[in-house]
Amino acid sequence: MGHIGNYYTITTSMRGVPLKEHLLHGYEYEDDFRRAVRMLMERWKGRIGECVGEKNGFLLLRFHDTPGGVPDEARLPRYILEECDAPSYAMEDDEEDEIARQIDEAFGFD
Repeated sequence: MGHIGNYYTITTSMRGVPLKEHLLHGYEYEDDFRRAVRMLMERWKGRIGECVGEKNGFLLLRFHDTPGGVPDEARLPRYILEECDAPSYAMEDDEEDEIARQIDEAFGFD
């Protein structure tokens, strides 16, 4: 089960993919399902997303590593995700938020 605020990366292993349930995922043939999952893994590989929602075994991930600072979002199946540490840019944002909070508190802003 995913947790809001946790970070996930896309796995390259097919180990957890329920290939025998291809019909439940809308694929007539197992090979078609395998190909589709591989394409999904390829599309999002190497990226780290923050979980911002969950529904029916799919996590809504927000990816902040985009040009222009406008995040991507994708709803991805839990079975291709691995929990990981927050990326360095997310930790920098948290530190900046904490500094801003302390300054606001020092000057009496709410």
